[in-house]
Amino acid sequence: MRLSQAQRELFHQHGYFINENGGAYLSGTSLGYTKKVEVASVYERAREDCGERPNISAIARECSTSTWFVRKIESELREFGRVLKEDEMPKRREGPIGPCSKSLDNDDMLILYQLYLDEPSRTRASYIQWLFYFTGKVVSESTISSFFNKCFINKGGLCRPNFVPYDKFRPENYEKMLEYVATVSKIDPSRIKFGDEKHLKGQELFNRKVRRDVLTGVVPASLTTSDFRNTYTITGFCGIDPRSTPVWYNIHDDTNGASEFAVQLEMAIMSGFFHRGDVLVLDNATIHNGGENSVWKLLVQKMKKVPLNVMREAGADASAQAASVILSSMTHCDVAGCYKHCNYL
Repeated sequence: MRLSQAQRELFHQHGYFINENGGAYLSGTSLGYTKKVEVASVYERAREDCGERPNISAIARECSTSTWFVRKIESELREFGRVLKEDEMPKRREGPIGPCSKSLDNDDMLILYQLYLDEPSRTRASYIQWLFYFTGKVVSESTISSFFNKCFINKGGLCRPNFVPYDKFRPENYEKMLEYVATVSKIDPSRIKFGDEKHLKGQELFNRKVRRDVLTGVVPASLTTSDFRNTYTITGFCGIDPRSTPVWYNIHDDTNGASEFAVQLEMAIMSGFFHRGDVLVLDNATIHNGGENSVWKLLVQKMKKVPLNVMREAGADASAQAASVILSSMTHCDVAGCYKHCNYL
């Protein structure tokens, strides 16, 4: 049975993993006796049908288990003629069990996690070097990988982080954020629409990765400057108002200026994306303020503009064509999901 994404997320929340055939399992524990009998019955039926050793992968797919588990059942059937219950299984070795249990003790794992907190983008070689410095123990890079990927519920593999400029943490920006939250909480979410322009980055994109926090599952942000080079620019607006399309966008060459952004906004109004009484949320970029642009001033008089200072910096190493396909496929449900994620709904 193929699991839906919602089912997979539910299993993940309870600490379960999903094998390659869609079966759920808990790391460090064995499947129950009932599952062993089910696999054994399918194995025996398949062996009777083909008259020889059956296809292990086919049995694993039918029973939603791993091929390793099917081979384990096969071994018990050959040796004992039946599957064994829990109290009949051979005793395990004494001492700790599980990933890295032979290489790392609890103190070693604590040091590795502290090293992670100190620098999430640290390399495996750096973990090895500092672990030796603190404990005198030498481990391999595969041990470091196993520690982050197998010892916790959340896999701590390298991920692409969000880039957060330093100035977002200035006190004046925090005060404006509180003022914005108080203002926007009084507005009907369906009348709130968001707009911004983003650059499509190519090879110049800073693409450094960091590890996911194995305890919380959070991907730490990397602080960086917001000065990126670009080739294309997307100007887009989104909302959950059913009277409008979920996303309005335009892709063009080079960067945006105040006049160019004003033209893009006027095009969105003429297309019927905005309606009287809508609230447009933008960040405080210079081109959004418009300077002496008369077209922009006229548009601002017709619409209520709410500044937003805490906008996440993001980038995409994709072509303009790919971006167009992605944006065109977005639905109101997709945009509503973003609203819920940001607590607007």
